[in-house]
Amino acid sequence: MASGLSLAILLHSNPALSQPLPEAPGSTIGYATVADALDALRARSDVAISVQGGWTIADDRSHSTLWSFAPVGYPAYPAAVKREIKQAKDGIYIEMNIHCEASKDACDKLVTDFQALNDSMRRQMAQPH
Repeated sequence: MASGLSLAILLHSNPALSQPLPEAPGSTIGYATVADALDALRARSDVAISVQGGWTIADDRSHSTLWSFAPVGYPAYPAAVKREIKQAKDGIYIEMNIHCEASKDACDKLVTDFQALNDSMRRQMAQPH
């Protein structure tokens, strides 16, 4: 088990990843552990908590942040994925921070899976309505 892989990623595009991802020296999600983050979000009345496909989702609309917590049994469990929608001069982007307490390989796979989801979300947000 890794001792807490944390990644801070700004996603403007989805780069191809063929080597292990770099790790941050400490947590980048604002909480020391995945459990601390989930407990703090559950304690807030302004955060909507739901379960979708086994994943615990925390929707913090006041901060334009969507949290995803891996379910028990998922290879990267325990893991928290914090995605914030940000506005920049050149459009909307997603800032993603991950704290993963599983193996390095499982955590890297989680990151690449969420990068693909973010890329899809970014394309949808960029389409005219």
